Amino acid sequence: MLELRSVSKRFGGIVALDNISLKIDRELVGIIGPNGSGKTTLFNTITGHVKPDRGSILFMGSDIARASIEDRVRMGILRTFQQPKIFWSLSVEENIEGVTRDRSVVEYALKRTGLWEKRQRNPRTLTLGEIRRLEIARCLALKPKLLLLDEPFAGLISSAAAELGELINDIYRELGIGVIIIEHKISHLSRLAKRIVAMNAGKIVFDAPVEEAMGMVRKLLLGGGYGEGASRG
Repeated sequence: MLELRSVSKRFGGIVALDNISLKIDRELVGIIGPNGSGKTTLFNTITGHVKPDRGSILFMGSDIARASIEDRVRMGILRTFQQPKIFWSLSVEENIEGVTRDRSVVEYALKRTGLWEKRQRNPRTLTLGEIRRLEIARCLALKPKLLLLDEPFAGLISSAAAELGELINDIYRELGIGVIIIEHKISHLSRLAKRIVAMNAGKIVFDAPVEEAMGMVRKLLLGGGYGEGASRG
C-alpha cells in the first residue's frame, strides 16, 4: 500500500529523515522514538505537509512525493494531529458536515465513534477522549485507505485510552485499512500494533513484530537508549 524509498529531509543543519525506506500494507503499525527522532516529519512527508529533499513515496503504486495535501486526501490518506485541529466554533455534527455533505456518511461517522448523542454540542464541552474521537470521525467521513494517528493517547486517562484503542482496532478490522500510530505510551501501542518501527535521529533503529519489538524496547529503556522520549505508561 505505502512504500518509502530512501526518503530524506533536512531542516537547515538538522537531518530529520535520513534515507528512510519503509513498507506498510493494510496493517496496524506503531511508530516510536524519542522527541526529535523524525516521527512527525515522517507523517508530514507521507501526508504532504512537508516535501522530502530526496526519495520516493509510493501509495497504491503511484509516486506521491510531490502531490498536494488535497490530492493525498482524495486518495484516502488521512491523519490526526498531536494538537487537535477541529472547528471549535461549530457543533460536533457541523465539524463532520464540513468535510462531506453526504448525510448517511455524517451519521455513520458520528455513530461509529460514539458521538451521535452529542452531535449538537460544541466541541469545547467534550472530554479529550471525545475530541480524539471527533478527529477520527472526520477522517472516517473522508473514507480513508490509510489512517495516520499522531499520539492519539496523549493526555488520556487509562480508561479513555483503552476505549479509544478499542475503537481504533475495530475501525482497522472493519474497514481493512492501513493504520499508522505515533505514540510515546508504548504499553497502549503494544496492545494494538502488530508491528513496531522505532526511530532515532532520523533513522529507523528497528522494524519488528510487536513481541520482538517490546523486548528491544525494554533493553533500550534499561540502557537509556531513548532518553526521556519513550514512556512505559
